[in-house]
Amino acid sequence: MKLKLSRTTLWILTIAILVALLLSAGIVYARQQARHNELSQDLAQAQENFARYTREKEDLEGRLSQAQAALSRQKDQFPASAEALEIQQDLLAAADFGQVTITTLSFSGPTAAASGGQTYQVYSVGLTVAGEVEALLHFIQMLGYWFPSATIGSVSLTTPDGGGVASMTLPLSIYTLEAK
Repeated sequence: MKLKLSRTTLWILTIAILVALLLSAGIVYARQQARHNELSQDLAQAQENFARYTREKEDLEGRLSQAQAALSRQKDQFPASAEALEIQQDLLAAADFGQVTITTLSFSGPTAAASGGQTYQVYSVGLTVAGEVEALLHFIQMLGYWFPSATIGSVSLTTPDGGGVASMTLPLSIYTLEAK
């Protein structure tokens, strides 16, 4: 059985199909526009972030170059080995524990020394500390505790007339086993 449609019905059906296609295209277009607007906002935010992060990067690179320059200036005064850093930290801790203040600290890199078939690294430290006389003498004892392998050279103790804060200068040689 064949269905016969009139011309008017065919036109109405054709128009309905075209309207449905136009509505579908309009909906797809509206969704694409919304997505486009969202992507445009994301792109604008990304460009803004890029500019801000570029400025921050330049600032951080400038700070890094300043820190590296300061580090290179300090490398002459403080050796870079981990053991040397530990020694410096222990000296500061001993001073804190002994209630004295380190006013100057000069540190030379390790030199090799042999004794009894064993090779040692010797760190030479020039140290000036300030505090009460009793605290300074206690600090010398603390150095023996913190650095049992160290030798202390000739100590110079300066006390002000009428009391007050005294200062003490002492050369220190710290012996450590050489890493193999």
